[in-house]
Amino acid sequence: MNILDLIPEGEANAVSMTDLANLAGYDNTRALRRHIEQLRISGEIICSSSAGYFRHANEYELREYYNRHHNRAATALVSLRPVEKILGVSC
Repeated sequence: MNILDLIPEGEANAVSMTDLANLAGYDNTRALRRHIEQLRISGEIICSSSAGYFRHANEYELREYYNRHHNRAATALVSLRPVEKILGVSC
């Protein structure tokens, strides 16, 4: 079964990681996360929030997903600056 078919449209319809793993026949959520990561890398847009996984229903949801994850990534990079100084590297 195509996992994309199990992911609903719209954040209001988001499916939790546990429920999606069960629907897709995964034994654990770690394997599901890896599968979704690979789908995203291959170009599929799979949004997520505290509500679960969903496909965006409109531009607003897509922008919210982008902003949330972009800010998370930016914060992670900032937290690496002290490590970069010690190692003499730059991201």
